[in-house]
Amino acid sequence: MEATRFDDLPYDILGIIFTKLSLEERLIVVPCVCKSWAEVIIGSYCWQEIDLGNWSRCCDPDKIDRMLKMLITRSSGSLKKLCVFEVQTERTFTFVVENARSLKMLRLIRCNVTDNIVKQISPKLCMICFLDVSYCTKISAYALEIIGKNCKMLEGLKRSLHPIDTLGKPIQNDEAYAIASTMPNLKHLGLTYNLMNTDGVLQIYSKCLKLEILDIRGCWGVKLDKVKIKQSFPKLKILGPAPEICLIYLSIWPGKL
Repeated sequence: MEATRFDDLPYDILGIIFTKLSLEERLIVVPCVCKSWAEVIIGSYCWQEIDLGNWSRCCDPDKIDRMLKMLITRSSGSLKKLCVFEVQTERTFTFVVENARSLKMLRLIRCNVTDNIVKQISPKLCMICFLDVSYCTKISAYALEIIGKNCKMLEGLKRSLHPIDTLGKPIQNDEAYAIASTMPNLKHLGLTYNLMNTDGVLQIYSKCLKLEILDIRGCWGVKLDKVKIKQSFPKLKILGPAPEICLIYLSIWPGKL
């Protein structure tokens, strides 16, 4: 039986294979191999998942904007997962949600997203199952409440803060209350270095009854009786707030943290 040539494979199969390559390999190496591969790489098959995490960490904001627009345009509305750091402009956030209505996982890390921007874009993120807004210092409990009211399919939320950003600030349970009151379907919740105290955590327990994993490492205002919690919530895994819990941290979030 004659073996099938690699470049004779259907475009959708090639697209799946190419997604295993790095961003740089897909953009620079693959198009130079042959004409058919170049055609595949500009199609939507390769861009249903876009991870600009490492590339965008220390990149010029204008370059990030241009790269996002190019790759999301290539996805032709089929984008399912997006990870990016340091997005700065409102027009870019708007472009993402206008052209990625099928998004199920969105990671906006250390981005210049505000409460007002969240108010504008969250109604268009109805398919989102996992959202990461870690180190986004310009959003508040108001934004989380809007997200909860609009993103009814949300099962995972990551809202990590940096210890420097919370240093010296008073205890605040407003974000915990917003999550508890609007996100009943959460299964995974990450709130590392949040300013909440024990009452905030108890509110989350009492309202988010589907919760399976709660990451509260660095939430030093939280004091828990884990024996009682285990009895009341036998399926719930808690990471933190005690420092020693960090040693058994599990890879619970999709993709690399």
